[in-house]
Amino acid sequence: MERLLEQLKKAGVPIMKNDFEILLEIFNDKLSNSSEIDAHINELISNITRSEHKKILFECPMTLLNNLSNMKEKMKIVGERVIFTKEFSDRFNISVPPYEVWSITEPRALSFLFEMMGVDKTEKFLMSMGSELPTQVNKMFTVYLIDNEPIGVVFPHIEPETDQEGRIFWIGIYPKFLGKGFGKDLHLIGLYRLQHEFKAKSYLGATKIENLPMRKIMSANGCDQHKNSVISLEYSL
Repeated sequence: MERLLEQLKKAGVPIMKNDFEILLEIFNDKLSNSSEIDAHINELISNITRSEHKKILFECPMTLLNNLSNMKEKMKIVGERVIFTKEFSDRFNISVPPYEVWSITEPRALSFLFEMMGVDKTEKFLMSMGSELPTQVNKMFTVYLIDNEPIGVVFPHIEPETDQEGRIFWIGIYPKFLGKGFGKDLHLIGLYRLQHEFKAKSYLGATKIENLPMRKIMSANGCDQHKNSVISLEYSL
């Protein structure tokens, strides 16, 4: 399994994995080695039963997917996402709302997530984040505060094995504050931390194509939408 993952990395496929899933992504639709990638992913699917992982997730542009015929037959299309990017060549000359960084192990942090996600989803979420981003997990939990009351949480991080590409692992508003326009500020806090504290050179964000509120938020915060969307596929045992 590790041999196959290394071959995919050498072929230009970024890889993340946690205790449950292997995540593959390609946002470039002009690769010349699509047949090689197709063969490696096909072999990975054939060998997944020998691994502790139960699911393979893959995202790529539709134009590239059409060249991955073997893999396409075995994986199920589960959605479509829109990509947004932002370069951090210029520093933010803005003020951001008050926020705090909590330890992921603090009782108040766990309680806050439990109330937003539920216990089962929170436990799986924390395990995934810890295994995917072990060196960053303790500085990601960023809480947006209004009058010292937590409004929402955002988890900025640097994507491993990239040139300081910033991403947001998850973003969420506490239920009673949904629909009040706080999402833009929460996302802005994440961007601010990425540039100023994580030293990101750029940001890449993705959201489901039907998620119009999040698309509006990223556009409002100066992110540029890519022309082509990406197709999300899944293979599970």
